[in-house]
Amino acid sequence: MQLIMLPEKHLHLFYKKGPIGHDQMAEERVEDFGNRVNDAIKEFARLFEEVTGNEFEPWEREKKFEKKSMKMYPLDMDVGFDVRHGGAALRQLGAAAAHCKLDPAISFLLKQLCGQEIYRYALTEMAQDLPDLPVGMLTDLHLKRGEEVLLEWIRDAEAVPESGPAADALWIEISNKWFTLFPTTRPYIMRGFEQIADNVASGFETIRDINVASHLIGDVFGSTLDDPLSECYKKLGCSINSVPEDSDDYKMIVKYLEKTYEPVKVDDVVYGVSVDRIYAVESSAFPSYEEIKKLPNKVLLWCGTRSSNLLRHLHKGFMPAVCHLPVPGYMFGRAIVCSDAAAEAARYGYTAVDRPEGYLVLAVASLGEEIKEITGTPGAEDVKSLEEKKLGVKGVGRKTTDESEHLTWRDDVKVPCGKLVPSGNEDGPLEYNEFAVYDPKQVSIQFLVGVRYEEQNMEVVPDE
Repeated sequence: MQLIMLPEKHLHLFYKKGPIGHDQMAEERVEDFGNRVNDAIKEFARLFEEVTGNEFEPWEREKKFEKKSMKMYPLDMDVGFDVRHGGAALRQLGAAAAHCKLDPAISFLLKQLCGQEIYRYALTEMAQDLPDLPVGMLTDLHLKRGEEVLLEWIRDAEAVPESGPAADALWIEISNKWFTLFPTTRPYIMRGFEQIADNVASGFETIRDINVASHLIGDVFGSTLDDPLSECYKKLGCSINSVPEDSDDYKMIVKYLEKTYEPVKVDDVVYGVSVDRIYAVESSAFPSYEEIKKLPNKVLLWCGTRSSNLLRHLHKGFMPAVCHLPVPGYMFGRAIVCSDAAAEAARYGYTAVDRPEGYLVLAVASLGEEIKEITGTPGAEDVKSLEEKKLGVKGVGRKTTDESEHLTWRDDVKVPCGKLVPSGNEDGPLEYNEFAVYDPKQVSIQFLVGVRYEEQNMEVVPDE
């Protein structure tokens, strides 16, 4: 439901109700209330109570539900433009780049980050691309509610058996409530921590980051700005510079990637990766290099991320994982997790067969004075202790980098750029080494590495 004010003070109430993904079964209407604002609000409140089982005015005032038997949570939308509509469309990007006063290499990056496509693709991949609902423009309150509900469900899931009627009832309830908070075009019954990690925790973090992008980008072409890409760059609040191909840093990064990369397999196709361009990054959102170089045990590590999450990382720095789950990706709890293997980061940077470009992040992480090595999956109490003590953690993978090939960058920053070899930890849950840092002040993004995924095992059939 939405109250929409059109030009000339015409107020309309939009209402649509039905099973998600089945428009033909939905009840939909638009009522024109003209300038009768009070009547429109009364009708909105009546429908709200009918649908949710809660009175509207107390909820609007306190933003919380009093009844435990509510039929659904409302989707609390913020004021602004969902980036899927406010960002630049494909046909507009050429004009935006032509008028951009930034260096062409920087405008190329901004063209990708300020366009609609990477955000549309991310939400489509997660099946949360409903056109009627601006999932990319939610209030902070709604996102906070989602995080609270996620943490509550994890606690509940830990207390029930793996199977049986109680487990079935819990997973049905979790699935129904989550897909009401964050609607999907493909609802299903989730089961187990792996699906919570892949579809709930990871999906929540992506939606949160896309919402930051929506606020940053706004309505690119709805204003009279002559140079919208430069304006977005100013709002980003960071400095981005292209790294020359003949520089030592560029050569070091290419070597690091080539040594620690293994082909990504998607279905029956194997993908290699090559470096397209590299950017050096500085921002007040995370520690400067001058600050990070004073800390102990510094390592240059790979961080994987979706392209749709990059604007948020550049604008606000890395955030720790939203929760702890006993599966890879979240097994270290609320930590920033990186790897010494480009192969691990590349799994997240991969986009799609028809979109072969992606970005990997290189960051300097200080692991602190004490580094704890973990070979298995830590328990909830162990993770809680790590979070409280803010210890640096090395999760030993089944493969590690050859230490004899490691090198030192400037200011004693270690670069573990050895080829991937067996670690001896054959039964470990991680394929590659992962490093966890619990204090964002110990991680500084240094480079964005633009990569292209290339099919390696395609057979070319000659024309007859």
